[in-house]
Amino acid sequence: MSDPNANARLLIVDDCVANISLLRNILNRLGFTQIESLSDSRECLGRVEAFQPDLIILDLNMPHLDGFEIMHGLGKIIPRDTFLPVLVLTADATGETKRKALLGGASDLVTKPFNSSEVYMRIRNLLQIRFLHLQLATHNQTLESKVAERTRELREMQQQVVAQERLHAFGEMAGGIVHDFNNALMSVIGYSEMLLNDEDMLRDPKTVREFLQIMNTAGQDASHVINRLRDFYRPREVTDVFSRIDLNEIVEQAVPLTQPKWKGQALAEGRAITVALDLARMPAISGNSAELREVATNLIFNAVDAMPAGGTITLRTSTEEGRAVLEVTDTGAGMTEEVRARCLEPFFSTKGEKGTGLGLSMVFGIIKRHEGSVEIESLLGHGTTFRIRLPAMAEGLNAEDEEVTKIDRPLHVLVVDDEPVTRRVLAGYLTADGHSVVTAVNAEQALSCFDEAAFDLLITDYAMPGSNGVELAATFRAKHATRPVILVTGFAAGSMGEYEDPVGIDFVMRKPVTRRELQRAMRIVIPA
Repeated sequence: MSDPNANARLLIVDDCVANISLLRNILNRLGFTQIESLSDSRECLGRVEAFQPDLIILDLNMPHLDGFEIMHGLGKIIPRDTFLPVLVLTADATGETKRKALLGGASDLVTKPFNSSEVYMRIRNLLQIRFLHLQLATHNQTLESKVAERTRELREMQQQVVAQERLHAFGEMAGGIVHDFNNALMSVIGYSEMLLNDEDMLRDPKTVREFLQIMNTAGQDASHVINRLRDFYRPREVTDVFSRIDLNEIVEQAVPLTQPKWKGQALAEGRAITVALDLARMPAISGNSAELREVATNLIFNAVDAMPAGGTITLRTSTEEGRAVLEVTDTGAGMTEEVRARCLEPFFSTKGEKGTGLGLSMVFGIIKRHEGSVEIESLLGHGTTFRIRLPAMAEGLNAEDEEVTKIDRPLHVLVVDDEPVTRRVLAGYLTADGHSVVTAVNAEQALSCFDEAAFDLLITDYAMPGSNGVELAATFRAKHATRPVILVTGFAAGSMGEYEDPVGIDFVMRKPVTRRELQRAMRIVIPA
């Protein structure tokens, strides 16, 4: 008689050598070849770990360690998810012994004297269960490995998709930025070339002033384009100048500004769109009028795009618990809950190639910077309402004055920047306001100036070859502990690492710097 599981490893544990010999003879005749045996039960647990049997044939009544103690020890060294069958052979046929053995860890039990055919059948059944369990464990391990591999592949694919989406979003954003920036550069380059190439124009002060004004406006527009890269969620900074604003005036200005789209373009596309105003008496708010006009403009544009068949856009103002409220409601297609939840995310758009996904995220960033909130109500097929809440100014309080008062006494100022244009512009601003200026191209040159004169103010660039502006400021403050330092940088907020909130710096300005912004910064750091 042969067994398909004859290659199984069997371990016999019995203190009676005659029983061991009998079992070995029976098992050998059945075709089992990998058999080990022990008559000293104290060696059992060690032999199990070394031999790794597929079945243990165990006597119960033995000196030193009985079968119950061995099964208890096996429970500690055999993993719980591993099935190692134990066939108990015992001369005690009482029901209590059988119950205790099966509860103690025995897989099956045969009483002595035993029938060899019965022992064989019990061993065969237990080994079949053992090997089926091993096959299942191997299958599960293979499956887990495949799942882990597939999960890793999916994650890699997801990362690639995310990277592609980011690149696409960056391309969309870069395209818009490049377009607007090139428009601004066209004005700067075009009008400057006309002046440089036509001496008659240069002799006409009115033309020169007109062209310079256009170039100045174009330059400030270009600065605004660049600032879009950091305006999504940046907090309000000290350099942001807010003034007293009537929200109704913002709305009334935004309507004619957007009329070419909601009226002219819409009619050309076969859509009839009307704009209705419902404006209440409003308290003043503190804010940046250009940015708030951009909010109203973007919300109107968004409403126009949401009404492919035409409809009505209603702009409504009201007050609510000390806050000024602006609602922009359309009668368009509405949004699903998923779109409503994501529409303020940068680069998220449902407009395909027509949308960049920047408009509403810009709205969110501007309102957050004005310490306000954005609420969206929308129902698919029934239109959308954007509700903006902004803090109203308390009675008797004024926003920051539009005009910045200049320092009323001449100062001796050291300007340090490795960029020649920046040095000349800053020095020109200061000289025009009556201050004396010394310039340096880097920290090393600036240090030599410290020994030659006492300065009332240091204005330094942040990123320069050699020592940076923060390190230069530390040296300056060591010599002049009470003299203020203004740091000028082209880096956006949040990108200066450990120097984001530098010690020894009284004020941080972001390039490009206007004369008015410099005056305001000096008024803040110079005591009256």
